[in-house]
Amino acid sequence: MAVCLEDAGFCKKGKIGEFYASHDTTYKGSFPINTDGGQISAGQPVGGAGGFRHVVEATRQVMGRAGPRQVAKHDLCAVNG
Repeated sequence: MAVCLEDAGFCKKGKIGEFYASHDTTYKGSFPINTDGGQISAGQPVGGAGGFRHVVEATRQVMGRAGPRQVAKHDLCAVNG
C-alpha cells in the first residue's frame, strides 16, 4: 500500500513513513485506508473475485451504507488492486 500511495501522489516518494506517522489510517481517522479491514480481515474469496471486493467496499462507503465502519467524509474514494 505504501508504494501505491506514493505513486498516486498522496505523498512524495520516500516520505511514506512521515505520511503514516502524521495520519490516522483507521476508518475513523483523517485518511481511512482498508475500511473493511482489507484482505487480512476478509481473505481471498473462492473463485478469484478478491480484487472486486475493494470496489464493493468503496461503493458502500460512497453510498453511506458501510454500517459501523462508515467514514465521516464519504463523497470520494480511491480503489487500487
